[in-house]
Amino acid sequence: MDYEYTPSEIGLKIKSVSSMAKCISIIRKYNPVSMSEIRGAIDNSNFIFSASVLNDSGIKKIRKCYDELVKVGCTVEIYENDEIISRELISNLIDSHKQIEQEVQEQIDAEIAAEEAAEMHPTKSHRPIQEF
Repeated sequence: MDYEYTPSEIGLKIKSVSSMAKCISIIRKYNPVSMSEIRGAIDNSNFIFSASVLNDSGIKKIRKCYDELVKVGCTVEIYENDEIISRELISNLIDSHKQIEQEVQEQIDAEIAAEEAAEMHPTKSHRPIQEF
């Protein structure tokens, strides 16, 4: 499996496995490729799964896959920009995405409320001119 990795992505590599069957089963939940491709990626120290740093659902899947693999005894490394990063950094990234999403939603809600208020109480400049 030649999973393409770009510097704008976070990817997982498996350094060691305690049970190849369990490892492959977990990976296939997140990356539905053949068992031989997964085995080849592990044997060749290639990425088994990656996602864009901007893809919140992909990052969440990476964290979940990482947690499941570690739980069954795999040694897993997380990479971003060709550097090993911690699971905590992934969690911080997810929290950052969530915070940005909340802030954007609050801004949208405020703009909608302001537009609705303006429609209910138009100023003199917005009232049509009446002719006599």
